[in-house]
Amino acid sequence: MSETTDVVVIGSGAAGLSAALAAAVGGARVTVLEGSPHWGGTTAVSGGQAWVPDNHRMAALGVSDDRAEALTYLLGRTEGREPELATAFVDAAPRMARFVEAHSPIEFTAMSTPDSFAEAPGGKPAGRNIEVAPVELGGLGRADDLFWPAAFPMVLTNEEISGLGLMTGGQLPQGLIEYRMTTGQVTLGQGLIAGLLHGCQAAGVQLRKGQPVTELTLEHGWVDGVRTPSESIRADAVILACGGFEHDHDLAEAKLHGPFRHPVSPPVNRGSGIRLAYQAGASFRHLGEAWSWPVRQGSTWADGSPRPELVLAERMLPHVLWVNQAGRRFVNESSHNVALAFAETDPATGLPANLPAWAIADAHFRARYPFAGAYPGQPLPAQVRQADTLPELADQLGIPAATLTATIAEFNTHAAQGTDPEFDRGSFAYDRHGGDPSAAHPNLGPLTEPPFLAMPVQAGLVGTKGGPRVDAHARVLCWDDSPIRGLYAAGNAMAAPIGPGTVSAGATIGSALTWGWIAGATTSGLHRTPAEPR
Repeated sequence: MSETTDVVVIGSGAAGLSAALAAAVGGARVTVLEGSPHWGGTTAVSGGQAWVPDNHRMAALGVSDDRAEALTYLLGRTEGREPELATAFVDAAPRMARFVEAHSPIEFTAMSTPDSFAEAPGGKPAGRNIEVAPVELGGLGRADDLFWPAAFPMVLTNEEISGLGLMTGGQLPQGLIEYRMTTGQVTLGQGLIAGLLHGCQAAGVQLRKGQPVTELTLEHGWVDGVRTPSESIRADAVILACGGFEHDHDLAEAKLHGPFRHPVSPPVNRGSGIRLAYQAGASFRHLGEAWSWPVRQGSTWADGSPRPELVLAERMLPHVLWVNQAGRRFVNESSHNVALAFAETDPATGLPANLPAWAIADAHFRARYPFAGAYPGQPLPAQVRQADTLPELADQLGIPAATLTATIAEFNTHAAQGTDPEFDRGSFAYDRHGGDPSAAHPNLGPLTEPPFLAMPVQAGLVGTKGGPRVDAHARVLCWDDSPIRGLYAAGNAMAAPIGPGTVSAGATIGSALTWGWIAGATTSGLHRTPAEPR
């Protein structure tokens, strides 16, 4: 069976649905092909916040921004990246946010989250991150049927979770939760995907899940469609928005630098975008990089593959620190790019210098905060070690008792005063935002009260960064820098213009939404130049 359309979008996460919406609103006939049985990919299980500098919602927080400041900040934190792509992103991102609101039921709200380096030139203490207000599922169906299963019901916003202090002893708003669940409202990643699905449906997009793309079709050297196991679709443009390759074991082992082998994304990102782009003669960049994050052991996905959980409380809150196998601290645990420390190697062995790693906490932490996913009063999971003395704990972990004891004694001396001379933890806006505002020092507190606890911390990732190179119009490029006619890419299916670390919470989704919008608008003829004045 075969058919013809204008634009085929491969993938239904933030990048894919943003691209589909932009192309359809621009007058193109659009078909979205999602290979899995669920919509939304990694976006749907995420916090859903998007980093959008100079967005129109910032004023509500009393924070100003402009193009020059955003570019100063982004270019200052993306060494070795293409400046023209940073410029394209900064110019397009605020336009994307207004467009999404105008053509879907989504209403964005500004967040209090600071940039990762808010103190750097051009950095901001709040406002560049936006998230969706609750979105009604309506005729889309039930969340359990639509999306990959979330770790918890997505019915509260990030700002509500933060404002209620749910990680620091706050009470769940049971009435609000029940109301939103009863009325079919969702937030976070599910809310973002639901809103985009509503917009795409209204714009006439054909949405098909369970339709993996097996190959591109080419004519005279350019892309003119795709094939699935059941059909062939001819199209003027194909947009790759099918995620990265973190769940392809062989590809990850061959390409990724460092030990980042514990993805939190659903088990669908297996490198199909790279293989399809390679078929068309694309060139690639940043294949060794990932959106790295510290993770802990969690549950499993439906297929039995591991489902790690992000480490949050055990790096941001008082009365906890991290040590490596030598029993020493090695990083500011509360910093956003903390996981990059796992890529450091021991020059004598060539092995990771800071793995295995352990989060060490005391009874003060356990009485107030969640540890390894267990809230106070709940039983601790099996991976947690516990002892009444630090030497006993060190013996269980196989690390030098004297070193661990000395490390914690040194930390305690300064933490009691709210300082960290070794790594400056708690000295930055990003650190403090994730800390406990009711504590004497939001991120710091001594470890003095037994029993002492240890949780293994692993080198995880929320997605890979490598993929086909694109230009400022999201067109995939050949090795000679010429665009491949008919082929575009966005999100984690393209070479990330942000790196090697990150610049803010929400940078992954903000980039995905924006590059999806650029790709979709380009294919429909709406997007003239990403640098044109707004």
